[in-house]
Amino acid sequence: MNFKKITLESADELRPYFENCRNRLCDFSIGGTVMWRNAFDMYYSVCDGALYMKMRLQDGRTAFTYPLGKKFAKTHGNLLEYCASSGEKLIFTSVSNEEKNEILRFFPNADVVFERDFSDYIYLREDLSSFSGKRYSGQRNHINRFLAENLVWSFDEIGKDNLPQIKEFFEKYNALTHKESFTANAERNGVREVLDNFEAYGFFGEALRVDDKIIGFFLCEAVFDTLIVHVEKCDRNINGAYQMLAKEEAAKYCTGELKYVNREDDSGDEGLRKSKLSYHPFCIAEKYTVTV
Repeated sequence: MNFKKITLESADELRPYFENCRNRLCDFSIGGTVMWRNAFDMYYSVCDGALYMKMRLQDGRTAFTYPLGKKFAKTHGNLLEYCASSGEKLIFTSVSNEEKNEILRFFPNADVVFERDFSDYIYLREDLSSFSGKRYSGQRNHINRFLAENLVWSFDEIGKDNLPQIKEFFEKYNALTHKESFTANAERNGVREVLDNFEAYGFFGEALRVDDKIIGFFLCEAVFDTLIVHVEKCDRNINGAYQMLAKEEAAKYCTGELKYVNREDDSGDEGLRKSKLSYHPFCIAEKYTVTV
């Protein structure tokens, strides 16, 4: 196998494999790969109709994603040969529960680690698009407060005309909420690249305005039956702004064959975990690291 560095130009070659992927994990999307490629030093190889990807984990180890496009019975041998020739261990990362079980069929003695911090939150579109029922009373209260405190507001579809304003808001947001963690820095750089290459990424989203001033925005992509929300930023001083974004994401963009909303992981951040749980996920899409 010949691994090539993932670049922005790789998106067109990767996208068909992601569109046929059924695990609903954000890692198997353009946003989950191209946007994070530099942070994790990501490479890919297309061999005999299957897509293989490898990356550098935060602890320095090399790991592979579960191959796409062919059954594992026809792909794991290629990885074993590659690791034997390169002197690397065969480690799988971002493995779904179903994929983990398939790997264990061939490697029953593999070491399995559950990665709770990086497991994705999956929601039903009807829940987020309406916030109906007693369990969503908190979200409705936040939205009602937003509507009461902001009489002039609107959503604008993101495009070339308002991208400069989106970029300006994002830099102001960073200045006020600056974090220096690995994940925060990687995300910052990724979002900047997306905004600079919006058409190439193929994302879609909305900006939320109050009195014609942008106070938040989100960016998504659709994969199979799932809307994946890759970016969601708001002025935290505006009550109910995040709830307004979450509702708009599902109501406007999670339609037709799209039944689920993936709002990605919490990276182990306690505040973010509490927030994402408060939206009552349909499930938490578990991820595992499997070392053969």
